[in-house]
Amino acid sequence: MKQLSQKAHAAAFHAEFFGNTTQKRYVLGINEFADAVASRTNLDGFIDEYTTATEYRGKPVLKLSQVPAGSMVISTVTQARPKTAMNKLLRLNGVVSMDYFAVADASHFLLPQVQALADTQKEYAAHPEKFEWVRDLFTDQESREVFNRVMEFRLNANLRAMRFFDYTADQQYFEPFVKFSPGEVFVDGGGFDGYTTEEFIKRCPQYGGVHFFEPTETTLGKAKSKLAQHRDIHYHPVGLFDAKQTLSFDADAGSASKISETGRVKIEVDALDNRVTESVSFIKLDLEGAEPKALEGMKWHIQEDHPKLAVAVYHDPAHFWQVPEFILGVRNDYNVYLRHYTEGWTETVMFFIPK
Repeated sequence: MKQLSQKAHAAAFHAEFFGNTTQKRYVLGINEFADAVASRTNLDGFIDEYTTATEYRGKPVLKLSQVPAGSMVISTVTQARPKTAMNKLLRLNGVVSMDYFAVADASHFLLPQVQALADTQKEYAAHPEKFEWVRDLFTDQESREVFNRVMEFRLNANLRAMRFFDYTADQQYFEPFVKFSPGEVFVDGGGFDGYTTEEFIKRCPQYGGVHFFEPTETTLGKAKSKLAQHRDIHYHPVGLFDAKQTLSFDADAGSASKISETGRVKIEVDALDNRVTESVSFIKLDLEGAEPKALEGMKWHIQEDHPKLAVAVYHDPAHFWQVPEFILGVRNDYNVYLRHYTEGWTETVMFFIPK
């Protein structure tokens, strides 16, 4: 009943915002979703705290403090901190606001839903039994609660389900159940600028070695500079995949850079089983969607070394069940955990800890 009332509230907001309201209408954010809203109605302006622009699409750009009382606002902040954005709007006197997820859901496809949510709804409809299997798989109650909240958000566009989460990316991959001993050998798959390796070294100063995988020369160079004071780091200028080959790569998206058929940069990829012969004890994978392929390329290490694994599963909703299905198909003696590190759809990590 509560969910119905939330959807009814979103439907009423949508009808008024895109109807003949006399209230001023604004969008928080300047992005593709703001453009989608602007294409459907005559906005009075945009709100953005982080731009120096004073105009966008022929409309004024305001700061939050400039939003007039009596306005209606849609927040199009959709990735790391949508809850924080909504909380800022809720503190404005006399302003009625709604998050984009709920408004898009109420539009019945007149507005594009955030792709991660739309894809999850399709994947769940196709394989509900897989998601139920995963829910029953987790070792602790917290993992089940994380899963339920993330799925409630993704399946029902219900941002309220994320109210228990904060932006805690600094804690990502390092939970109390991920325990380290002297001599650990860490594989940083998708090392980017070296931040995760640095955090690993802080937590395990007596480590045995690090294998750092980053396919782009510029980013790898930045990581080498950051990690220059640390010992026994083996840099691999390749991406992790299931076999050695050359692929196209979109290198313009920072930490979200990924393998893509439309990418302008050619990169080398290879299997972990081909690149590393020593035993490894902890593998982290955040490869912007290439995680299943990378897992196929490290089957030998999983089987022989029984390492701890921390695998990002948020890029593709099928990964919520495909990743545990593969790993447990190689070895079924793992405890499985799930944690989430933002207020939105990004940074959900599944952990596999040897029993």
